[in-house]
Amino acid sequence: MKYYNSKIGAQKFILSDVDSTNNFAAKLINDGLGGHGSVIMAENQTNGRGQQGSLWQSNSKLNLLVSLILSSTELSKVNPIHINWYISVCIIDFLKSKKISAQVKWPNDIIADSLKISGILIENKFAGSKLKSSVVGVGINVSQLTFNGLSATSMKLQTGENYSIDALLDDFIFHLNTNEYRIYLGQDEVLKDRYLSSLFGLNEERVFSSKSKSFSGKIVGVDDAGRLLVESNGDVLCFQNKEVQFL
Repeated sequence: MKYYNSKIGAQKFILSDVDSTNNFAAKLINDGLGGHGSVIMAENQTNGRGQQGSLWQSNSKLNLLVSLILSSTELSKVNPIHINWYISVCIIDFLKSKKISAQVKWPNDIIADSLKISGILIENKFAGSKLKSSVVGVGINVSQLTFNGLSATSMKLQTGENYSIDALLDDFIFHLNTNEYRIYLGQDEVLKDRYLSSLFGLNEERVFSSKSKSFSGKIVGVDDAGRLLVESNGDVLCFQNKEVQFL
């Protein structure tokens, strides 16, 4: 029997204000201060980032803003997309534990009632072709009630309950620890199955847009490069991030 001893959250950095928890985590790595499993949480981000330079909007002290450092020696064996699957599954499990049913909206959003409740930003560093470290940023809308016209929701809007951010951090770390071993011990197919079981639009006929053209199709999966697989007119089309939109 293989065993992996996870230590996520053994080192925590709790910040009042920071430009970006991912930036802070990257600096910790560069300065040799942030080891594997270090968790950074901020009450407020002044320049939180989403995918490809987009901004993450969050009101101060109302949401869970976290970055996780993964730098285990085992990481060199890991396909980077498996980290996305792992984090997505952890967020889904965390929200389910709070009685919130959520789905993964490819590539990096978590939605509840078709509204964004969480986002993921993963920034990897490589040594040659091998993964050396990964900074995983997660934002979960907790108590925010308005989103300036964005299609978003929060845990409080979903359940009506009040939450302690500190308690939620500990709960989220529990799920990070519970699932982490799957990345390293050959359980990537289990992660993939869990990920696909929560994938928004899987096997449903929908309208998509790519290169300013709309087409009908259905999502049939995600490949090991992280590309969305859409079946349309008998062909399976592969899309990278930003190459296709849901209509």
